[in-house]
Amino acid sequence: MKSRGITIFVIFVMLLSVPSIHAKEDGITNKSDGCSCHGGGEGNAEVTIDLPEEYSSGQSYSLTISVDGMGFSGGGFNLAVTHGALSTSDLNTKIVSGQAVHSNPDSNTWSVDWMAPPQGTGPVTFTLAGLSANGNGQKTSDGWGTLSLDVPEGNLAPIISNVQILPLNPTSSDSLQLSYDYEDNENDPDSSAIVWFKNGNLDSQGTISSTEDLLEIDYLNTERDDVWSIQITPNDGENTGVIITEEVVILNSKPVVDNLSITPSGPSQNDDLVAKWDEYDEDADTLTSSIKWFNNNTHQTDLDGLTTVSSSSTQEDEEWFFSITLNDTFEEQITNSSKVILNLVNDIPTIENMEIQNIEPTTLSNLTAEWLFLDGDGDDQSSYEIKWYLDGVHQSQLNDQMTIDSQFTSKEEMWNFEVRASDELEFSDWYQSLSVEINNSIPEITGFITPRNPTNGTNLILNITAIDVDNDTLNINVEWIRNNTIFVTNYSDVAPYELRSNDTLIGESWFANITVSDGESSMILTTESVTIFPEPILNEDIEDFTTVAYLQSITYGILTMVTFMLVQFLLSVKASRGSK
Repeated sequence: MKSRGITIFVIFVMLLSVPSIHAKEDGITNKSDGCSCHGGGEGNAEVTIDLPEEYSSGQSYSLTISVDGMGFSGGGFNLAVTHGALSTSDLNTKIVSGQAVHSNPDSNTWSVDWMAPPQGTGPVTFTLAGLSANGNGQKTSDGWGTLSLDVPEGNLAPIISNVQILPLNPTSSDSLQLSYDYEDNENDPDSSAIVWFKNGNLDSQGTISSTEDLLEIDYLNTERDDVWSIQITPNDGENTGVIITEEVVILNSKPVVDNLSITPSGPSQNDDLVAKWDEYDEDADTLTSSIKWFNNNTHQTDLDGLTTVSSSSTQEDEEWFFSITLNDTFEEQITNSSKVILNLVNDIPTIENMEIQNIEPTTLSNLTAEWLFLDGDGDDQSSYEIKWYLDGVHQSQLNDQMTIDSQFTSKEEMWNFEVRASDELEFSDWYQSLSVEINNSIPEITGFITPRNPTNGTNLILNITAIDVDNDTLNINVEWIRNNTIFVTNYSDVAPYELRSNDTLIGESWFANITVSDGESSMILTTESVTIFPEPILNEDIEDFTTVAYLQSITYGILTMVTFMLVQFLLSVKASRGSK
């Protein structure tokens, strides 16, 4: 423990020719803050006491007090302390009313022992007055000085309490959880050291540095009869507290029996009842099992030990279950199965011809499940369950839907379904359909020629709209047909979507064949045909509007008649070719 020396320096005035006068021979108390009976010499003495920088509760400290009067040979002192206890073995010192004083005025050095107070006391104040007599035979011009010092309480070691290893009675199936309370007066963080021991040996997990990781021992590391103990050394980063230990013994794990079932799950009086179950023991003990059968809650002692009950022992409407008792030589585990009620003899239904209605569906097609329900008793199908599969993966959100909307499908996917159906008494087995592939959808196209009544002075414009639900890249090809003959333009800047007026003649019939392809399939659209009419006749030399109108009407009449006769001729030719 480090110590410190506190010194008050004063300037002494030496009066060597004056007869000596000593301090009070038997000391004086309650003057640790100074004595008014001696005057004229305040500050003319050097008073020191060696105090610790901080104290620990319950520890004893030896203190040395000295008064130096710069040549004065005798003196005295009075020391008081707010907490703790003063004692002394120094013949020149005594304890009076809990304070330390001199017992010999001829000394200027004294020894005192101080026992520190209990933990949590806080700072302790020491007050000290020292006197050095000048030997003038008077109570004047003596040297004396005082001091008052606080000694803080040292950082307290943390306390660990309520240490538990949980569960309190662990088995080999339980992980061990460490629980404890940490308390530190200074609220320092927990830096405690945790060490696990297995059967007295340091466990490998004890090398982990993180306190958090040491709070659990996985059940895979424990075995029956292991003795696990924990050692916690409290630490707040500075001080170490009292080491705490706790231990537990690993107990036997009960054997486990589960998945108890009776086959079939919907038996008739003609079915044998077969008991099935799974059993397991965490300690790998050899297990023995015994089975008991119950009919309408009555123990059938003649069936003990049998895993199969013959149909000759059962009747319609009886309620059966079995009980399993497992024993690992340490403990027993008893579990009952679910109950089954024997039905009338029923023919289990079957299913045939499972298929998806559209055997070559596209992305625009709905998928509809179809099957044939067969029942030997002539029972009708009362319910069904369907599971749909996309590329072999169950689509649970579509369970029990007879028809799957096309919005759920995409090109090149493979779809199939599984189905089972019930006759109200029993379900059939699951049956699986063949898979179908979602095929490409043919692109859609619309088109028409504008204007609808063109003249020999207007261009023909082809308006095309094409869409593909598969978002495939579309390729569009156009053929212009004039009087049923393919026409090839000699320009490419606007073709094939526009035909110039200088390529058309009055009376000609025009239409277009539009082919759109997505790379897999194509569609051809033939537009409605249009007939080329003449431009209106305008003659500025004819002033009579009636005459102009009359001439135009005659001209249009003749052209219309010629056009009609030409169209009839072309149609008759086309028809005669088609009949050959």
